[in-house]
Amino acid sequence: MSRFSFLLALFCVPFIVGCEGCRRDPNADKDKEEEEQAPRDAFTTGSPDPFPSAGLKEDDARVRSRAVKPGHWLTASVSIKSNNEDSRGELQSRAGFAGVDFQSGRTNKSIETVPASRPIVLPKGQSRRFDYRILPPSTYAGGGGAGQRKNCILSGRYVSTGRAVAVEIPQTPFIAMEPEEYFFLILTNRPERFVKLRKADWVKPFRDQYDFPVNSANYRIVTPPTDDVLPLSETMLDWTNTAVVLWDDAGGDVLTPDQQTALADWVRFGGHLIVNGPDAADAISQGGLVDLLAMKPSGNIELDSDAGEALLRGWQVKTDASVAQQIGVLKAQSGRVAIDGEVAQDAVAIPDTGKLVLRRPVGRGLVVQPRFDVTSDWLMDWKSFDSFFNNAILSRGHRRFAAAESDGPVRLIDVRTQSALADAAMNTRLRIASRDAALIARPANGKAAATSQSQTTLAGDLVSGIGGWNDSSDIVSAGREILRRESGIEIPKSSLVVRSLGYYLLILVPINFLVFRLMGRLEYAWLAVPAIAIIGAIWVARAARLDIGFARSQTEIALLELHADYPRGHLTRIDAIYNSLSSTYEVQFKTADGCAMPMQSSQTAIDYGEPIFKTSYEEGPSLSGLAVGSNQVRFVHAEQMIDVGGAISVDANEQLVNRSTLEIVDAFVIDQSDPNRVRVAAVGTVAPESSLGLRFRDTGNVAVSDELPMQTGELIRRIAQSQMMEPGSIKLIGRIDGPMDGMTIMPQANQILAQTVVLCHLTHSPPPQNQPDVNLRTDIANQSTPNGSFEKP
Repeated sequence: MSRFSFLLALFCVPFIVGCEGCRRDPNADKDKEEEEQAPRDAFTTGSPDPFPSAGLKEDDARVRSRAVKPGHWLTASVSIKSNNEDSRGELQSRAGFAGVDFQSGRTNKSIETVPASRPIVLPKGQSRRFDYRILPPSTYAGGGGAGQRKNCILSGRYVSTGRAVAVEIPQTPFIAMEPEEYFFLILTNRPERFVKLRKADWVKPFRDQYDFPVNSANYRIVTPPTDDVLPLSETMLDWTNTAVVLWDDAGGDVLTPDQQTALADWVRFGGHLIVNGPDAADAISQGGLVDLLAMKPSGNIELDSDAGEALLRGWQVKTDASVAQQIGVLKAQSGRVAIDGEVAQDAVAIPDTGKLVLRRPVGRGLVVQPRFDVTSDWLMDWKSFDSFFNNAILSRGHRRFAAAESDGPVRLIDVRTQSALADAAMNTRLRIASRDAALIARPANGKAAATSQSQTTLAGDLVSGIGGWNDSSDIVSAGREILRRESGIEIPKSSLVVRSLGYYLLILVPINFLVFRLMGRLEYAWLAVPAIAIIGAIWVARAARLDIGFARSQTEIALLELHADYPRGHLTRIDAIYNSLSSTYEVQFKTADGCAMPMQSSQTAIDYGEPIFKTSYEEGPSLSGLAVGSNQVRFVHAEQMIDVGGAISVDANEQLVNRSTLEIVDAFVIDQSDPNRVRVAAVGTVAPESSLGLRFRDTGNVAVSDELPMQTGELIRRIAQSQMMEPGSIKLIGRIDGPMDGMTIMPQANQILAQTVVLCHLTHSPPPQNQPDVNLRTDIANQSTPNGSFEKP
């Protein structure tokens, strides 16, 4: 803009403002007042209800299990009824935290995240429930920490289209779950049978029930109502707050196809599925999840009482005196039912269970399938039941009870870690590399820093725990740093300038002269000069990939994480959006399995307005209203579940089989199936629908070229280090040259650069072989001295 134009615009501003004031609707204030005072009896609204504990009635004892896990995407629902007329509009939802300091009693300022929006239609007189997705913040009000009571507040409002009506959704507080705490979901029609699980010693942390904080727990057990479609999200991205699902006698039709897909994804990424007895096996086998079962049912048989006795004796705590009594209960009644069928090839019987409990690793997750009902009377009164469930069914570490101090509380100590404090890694197997993997320090090519594995393979957020949305994780931070160096407008090389000038002079002088000389109209040659100049300018602008001053660029680094023998994977994208002038963008997904949020940076201190996460407007969700300032770069963190068209696997003959549509280049396979030996095979290009043999060499170093596009060699090198391997695992690492399909950013950039790093887990570490607890809680009371104090074992 010239100096004259700027002064003219500045001079006209007061007149424009004045004219706008003249044109202002005199009824605007009145409409606003009517909106603020919309009649409450025109609509009836319920309170927000977060999954997976939604749908419970207020007088239901299970309603106490409702809670929200900070930093984890969730699906929630709310009911609205229009009492007077049909209505159409928009549901706007928010999630935030408010804390109360115990010492001062002062309420801290609430912290909120990006709001959510979805369209709704309300037929007159019909109460309808609407689902929406939202991300609660992972920062507590006032900084969080000890000494604060924390609640997550869900709220919102309904805005009617074309009418001055805004109806507030009640602000509803929910318990903010602790970092180590996850949902334990039971799909059952008989919740009264699982009361004992709610009181089990593995539900609470390894501390006394009176220790601070009193509300903490390892698991929050939820038994949602099964009289309708279960309140479960239809995308795995909203399942990260759940660690265990126990499928009891719920029918096979209680899950929608999308919920079944989400459950299957969740298991592959570390979910723990318990299939309880014949009813659960039959229900799952009739749906789309039969490939998860450790035993495909062919019918029911009578429970072998000798096998049951072997289980009771094999998993008894040594000091348990109730075993003989429970064996008597078992054998006193005949006709107990057990499941029979075909055992999956990779499933095994848990030792000392009489082959009555099967376990099958599926991806990173576990499927545990008791062939009998774990709520049977011969088990529930067994004093070793909690030990059996914790160690055999949940595959957690075995423990011992100990007195913390004289006359002090009884502690439950994890034997493997010798810790009385539980953490998220004990309670959930779910892992997403882009959120949870801890990278080693940046290595030189082929060389890695010496770091212990326990320090490098896992890192969880201090508030959200493991699996939470994390903008500061090691992989996201590494990708963001790469984009800082890569993003921006591509500056034309000097050769382009010289070549363009040469072409312009050639056309302008000799060619222009010869053309009109041959036409016999040499005097018209000068008239062609302006046209030649304009065409030349347009050509130069396109050659330089600039939009005549309105330049846009998009740079993306992504990580695609896959598991063997499964065609769906988790894709994390970090995008840097640059614009030479201010503009507003929209991130749109093609399927429902997507979510995106702007990343915080020093540049976002400028007030760009508030983006909105929208669902149900298109086939997939979108992040709208993403403003990028003039000559600024803004980062976007996006994740989605995608289908790659087929599975990748490695067979016993060390053949890598790629049945997907992916072409993976610069690939390596790293093998630590022997815990004491690391082997590396340089694969190169893995073509779609191909199979190739692997030639391993004994080395822990991966030589990656520094010349790979967008510095992906650095990221591949850090992920591929042997210190990042879990003993007993094999993984494939490479890259895809370009972006993955499934997400678009509009308006489209003139320059788009993208690289996708691929991490495929071909095998995982075998699950731990656990054993019964060392002792019972009652044993500590028996060790008390005559004066009442405890003797530490």
